[in-house]
Order: sequence, then C-alpha cells, then structure tokens
Amino acid sequence: MILTRRAFGLGAAAATLTAAAPMAAKARAAPAMLDTIILGAGISGLNAALLLEEQGQRVMVLEARDRAGGRIHTLTNQPGYPEMGFNSMGSGYGRGIDAARRAGVELIDLSPRLRAMPPSALFVGGQHVPRDQWAASPLNPFPETLRAMMPGEITSRLVAQHNPLADWTQWTAPDAAPLDISVQDFLKGQGLSDAAIRFAYDSAPAYGSTAWDVSALMLEFIDGFIKGQIAAGPQTFAVKGGNANLIHGLRALLKGDLRLGQRVVAVDSGAGGASVQCADGSVHRAARVVCALPLATLRRIWFTPGLSGAQAAAVATIPYQPLTNIFLTVQRPFWQDDGISPAMWTNSEMGTMFPQYFGASDGDVTGLLVQGRGELAQRWDRMGADAAMALVVETLATLRPASRGAVSAAHYHSWGREEFSTGAWAYFRPGQISGLHSAMIAPAGRVHFAGEHCATGARGVEGALESSERAALEVLTA
Repeated sequence: MILTRRAFGLGAAAATLTAAAPMAAKARAAPAMLDTIILGAGISGLNAALLLEEQGQRVMVLEARDRAGGRIHTLTNQPGYPEMGFNSMGSGYGRGIDAARRAGVELIDLSPRLRAMPPSALFVGGQHVPRDQWAASPLNPFPETLRAMMPGEITSRLVAQHNPLADWTQWTAPDAAPLDISVQDFLKGQGLSDAAIRFAYDSAPAYGSTAWDVSALMLEFIDGFIKGQIAAGPQTFAVKGGNANLIHGLRALLKGDLRLGQRVVAVDSGAGGASVQCADGSVHRAARVVCALPLATLRRIWFTPGLSGAQAAAVATIPYQPLTNIFLTVQRPFWQDDGISPAMWTNSEMGTMFPQYFGASDGDVTGLLVQGRGELAQRWDRMGADAAMALVVETLATLRPASRGAVSAAHYHSWGREEFSTGAWAYFRPGQISGLHSAMIAPAGRVHFAGEHCATGARGVEGALESSERAALEVLTA
C-alpha cells in the first residue's frame, strides 16, 4: 500500500506543480539585479542571508508575515515571555549557540529549574492517578513488562531502548529504507495493543495525528540526535528576555533589505537569472534564490520551470504538525492547595499542561502552557479560540477543583491555522523519508532550499541553521 500511494502521489504532484503561472502583466519593470533573494525570515533564512553577505553578496529577504522569526515566536506581552514555538536548545547546539553570540544576546541555562520541576501529574479518564500507583491501576492498558511506563513517555523510551538504526546520521541512506515503517507497526512490535497505542501515542502525539501517520525511522533519527545532545552536556539554554531576541539580533546584522508583508506568489528561474513576484505585484530579480519557507507554503507558489518528480511529491504531500497553544495566567498557585504537580498529562479535552518557570527564582511559575496536539489541536481550531479556551479552563477546573477561579486564558495560538505555517513542524509519513527526502532538498534550477525540514543531521533550530549553511554553500559554488 505504501508503494502504491507513493506512486500515485508522485504522478499527482508532478501534474499539479509542473504547470507554471505567468508573471503578472502589471509587474513592476526592470528591478535591480541582486545576488540572492531569500524567501522567509525565519532563523534559517536570516542565517543564509548573513552567510552570503559575509561573502560579499547583495541580498534581499522577503517575508510574508508582519514579523520576522517564523516558528520562533515569543509572547512579549505575557508574564515570563512564553514561547509559542522554539523554546530551548541543548549543549550540543553549536550553531545555535554561535548564532546567539553573533546576535549579541545572552543565553540563560534553564537546566537547574527544569531539574527541580516536579514530574507531570497523570489524569486518565477524568481521574488523578498517582505515578506510584499507575503500574497497578486498572486504567493501565500496557503489557505487564511496560506497565511502569508513563503514557506520555512510553513511545520515546521504547524507541530509545529498541532503536534499530545503527547510525542515526544515516537515516536517509537507502540501507535505512526498511525501517521507514509506521510508529503503529513499531509499537505493535514492542507488544502494545491497538488500544494502548491509541491511548499512549494519539492522545498527545509529538508528530502527526495518529501512530499510523508517522514514520518510525524519523523518531529513530530524532532519538539519536537527542542522545547526542545528552552526551554533549546537561545545559538547556534559552535567550534572556525571550527567544525572539535572537531573531532581532540577527536581523540587526543584515546589510540588505528585509521586507515584511511580502507574500511570494511566483518564482521564475531562467537562464539569465531568477525573478520573484509578490502578491502586491512587485518583482525582484537575482542570480539565485534561497527558499526557506515551509513546504505547505511552497504549495501556493508557481515555479517556472515547475517542480517535478519526487521533489514535487515532497512539496505536495509532506505534512505539518497540528499544534495549538493556550497560555493561562495564574492568579493563585492552586497546585499548592491540592498538592498535585502543576504539570499534567491527560487524555482529556485539555491536552497536556506545562508550567512556565521564568520568574525571579527557580520555583516561580509565570504561567501555564496548555498544548493540544494532533486531533485535539484540530478539534480546538474547529471550535474557535474563545470556545476552546473556555473548554480548557473548565476541564482543568473539573479535573482539579482547586484551579477554579485561579487561572485565566490569556492567549490562543494555532500553528495549524497560521496561514504561512499550517503546522508547527514538518514530519514524515511512513515511506516518505526513503522516497522523498533527498529529492526534496536538491536545487531546482536557480532555487535552493533550506529550513528545518531540509536538515539531515539535526532538529529544531540547529537543523534550520544546518540547512541554511548547505544552501548558502550551494549558492556560492553554483
């Protein structure tokens, strides 16, 4: 079935994306020729621009949003400056730490606070189950040898214990293709029933909406990357005053233009250079283009010549993570009243809750970040922000009566509903890594590709920066 679906996707994507729209007749004439145009002002696009400027290139950055940063997004108007996207980096984030140095921002080590945090409380079927009672609980659906594992931890622990990927850096190599199966099949192989997988994975999936939807090979690569981070050191860093300050610092280093509110609609890559047209009719020309946009955004851009084959299939079919954040402000520390951790894993309509420890001292909770992932995020989004926030506050009060009147919903951010993201991060379905990844990142004419989804040796900000280095090198050696 995987091969059949893949073959169909290749044909359909090629037919869709190889048709190219003409540039608008009223486009502005004779724009100045630049060396490189960067599409997207996330950290990958900004870093690519800076690297190229260091080599003497004339660069312009175009961003559709009214802000730079992409999935680095800090709520500077909320207590503790909570992060809606990227939140921290490990000791092994060499590129990220260097970017912070270049940007002139201060990194703070969160690890002492994180280590002092109490573990997540467990609420299953509307009931609080103390962690030391979970193994014997009648609500526990796991086989005897796994009953001591917490639901939110079981997938990552099983992958870590039984990772069949001998060298995680070779996850895209042809030899790894047999491992490109679903997480569902992987967990079944570890003895979990369908019901246990639905409960443990699908309630709050880190990737996808269900275990059927995600490649186990991707999780095995991520496990290897995480183990490398752990080996590099115990620190966990964030930018003082919010991670958006990293973007502000990098942006200040740019010599060329960064233009916000510029939605790209067409890219024409010809023998004499590349032309980029924006929705307002403006046209910009350069020898090369670095596209650091999410694949879901690329689907709305006309390429001439059109993308084709596996590259077109990747753009058309690789999905993005449904993720919605609700930030709660706290008027009273209700967890001190009921004696239960402020962190929560639930299989309820309120999802998972993470206390934010960004106060003056280690124990200060500056707010609560509630996350809906996968199907829950989609349900919240269908309800609308106000109804979803009210549901979360009421569900929390039902599960923990001490919280009634102690919290207020302050902010709703849906990555799935954001026009220029349509999801928090890209993930691979079973069979997509071996079939699409290498083709996805290959240059297409004068266009080069960057972004976390294009990384091969890292995840998160580190992966985004890695991909920007490759794209910049491709431009300089073309």
